[in-house]
Amino acid sequence: MDFQISPSQRELIDATEKLCNQLLPLAKETRQADTPEALNTLRKTMAENGLLGLNMPAEYGGMGLPLLDTLLLLQTIQKVDSTLCGLSHRTSTGAVGAVLELGSAAQKEKYVGGIVRGELGLSIGITEPEAGSAATAMKTRARIEGDEIVINGQKTFITAARDNHATLLYCRFGTTGKASDIGAVILPHDAPGLTISPGMINMAGERQYELFMSDCRIPRENVLIDGDAFGKLISVYNSERLGSISRMLGSAQASFEYALQYIKERQQFGQALADFQGLQWMVADMKVKLEAAQLLTWRAAANTAAGLPSPLETSVAKVYVAQAAKEICDDAIQLLGGYGYMTEYPVEGRYREVRGGSIYGGTMQVHKNMIAGHVLERRNSQWKRKEKA
Repeated sequence: MDFQISPSQRELIDATEKLCNQLLPLAKETRQADTPEALNTLRKTMAENGLLGLNMPAEYGGMGLPLLDTLLLLQTIQKVDSTLCGLSHRTSTGAVGAVLELGSAAQKEKYVGGIVRGELGLSIGITEPEAGSAATAMKTRARIEGDEIVINGQKTFITAARDNHATLLYCRFGTTGKASDIGAVILPHDAPGLTISPGMINMAGERQYELFMSDCRIPRENVLIDGDAFGKLISVYNSERLGSISRMLGSAQASFEYALQYIKERQQFGQALADFQGLQWMVADMKVKLEAAQLLTWRAAANTAAGLPSPLETSVAKVYVAQAAKEICDDAIQLLGGYGYMTEYPVEGRYREVRGGSIYGGTMQVHKNMIAGHVLERRNSQWKRKEKA
């Protein structure tokens, strides 16, 4: 078992960081412009430079990297800039993975190829107002009518819905109310009967949207998988979870490195902050958490050679990284003192980037339930038991 980054991986990481720093002005311009045209320019530029579809097959124009290498690069890109990494993540370990694993040849060519080339963006729609952690309680329903699918329902917290071209939509094809009803469709954002809300801005500065489907009609060919598929969809979704985890690691690493440099330069009481033992212990704790978080994430990625990520190892990494990233970023704010609290300094923004990691992709509490279920070898259902008559 080798815990070291190989020379070729180090070379790839260094080249990616250099490239992202070159693209940083364009990323900032894209945020300031906040227009579809600006985002499309950034998307195309990243595609031309090999920053999209990191783990997608070469036959669709992707880089064909192993999952571990992909996560190393996502962490690197996030350390430089969240906007750049958001696009890399969503075109690599995002919803596109489900199309690659479960889609038809035509769907793969259109969506995987289009996403990797920077021509299309794909969101994911799972959560509903009354179905958050209890994802299988979703009510959005797809009904087959001839050559069309008719969809009714509502989704919430959909990232980049206004910027992307379609959403991978989890929905029910049956009426039993069981998880076996659940499948997925690819919902184009210009479909008749679809309304996208103006959106809300989350702590990290990303806009998230609601989707409303009222007799929304899409071609039947847009069905990804039509039922008894929740387990398959979530198995693929574990790769997306690992991508999100790597983004948290990138933000935590950036906070740690910035705070480290700051306390070496900042003087108080006639000496550098780095000379105070109390702060040295904080730095040591931050380093330990960062290293442990990385190793747990790398293990989950490295053990996917024969298939998709292990649910247990993914949950273990998710729980630890979400907590460690918050603590590292919070300590970085503390090390900067009053400056850490100011928006002109980057560490407060990094905390806002990682805070959502305890919620999205399954809350920490839900993942702890899943971990306990694996360890205790029992089904930890959270559903309220029906009272006996």
